Amino acid sequence: MTWDSIQQVLRILFNAAGGVLIGKGYLTEETSTTLIGALLSLGSVAWWFVWERNRTSVA
Repeated sequence: MTWDSIQQVLRILFNAAGGVLIGKGYLTEETSTTLIGALLSLGSVAWWFVWERNRTSVA
């Protein structure tokens, strides 16, 4: 599994959760978009950190 495929699944789940939160009045559409972008960016950094940490060194 790559970050690209995981990111698409997370984007779908976050958008669904954002829709629920917008429907209940907790978030606006703009806030939801910003929050989803921030969460995906943090996930990207975390994925990079784990990937680099588990990568074997080539020597």
